[in-house]
Amino acid sequence: MIVVEGQSNERLVLDGEWFEKQRGGRPVTRNPASTFRGAQWNDIERRVSLFGREKEHLVQVTLAFEGSGFVGFITAAANRPALAALVEGLEHAAG
Repeated sequence: MIVVEGQSNERLVLDGEWFEKQRGGRPVTRNPASTFRGAQWNDIERRVSLFGREKEHLVQVTLAFEGSGFVGFITAAANRPALAALVEGLEHAAG
């Protein structure tokens, strides 16, 4: 099982043959991992506060699934290795 924590109390879970996006611990999207079609990555840098100088580095990924559209997800850049492992697991399941 691979779990990646994200922004806005969201989480991605890859558990065997199923992929799930959760918000607040409740499932929002659930797809068979075999329907995965691809991922688009985007690095984001944004200010922590409106006028502050401190910036946070984030990773955004959009996952495409056959027949059920897209799943968007944003997480801290430090979570990139876990997110990459999840995408790799989806690619493996899709064959």
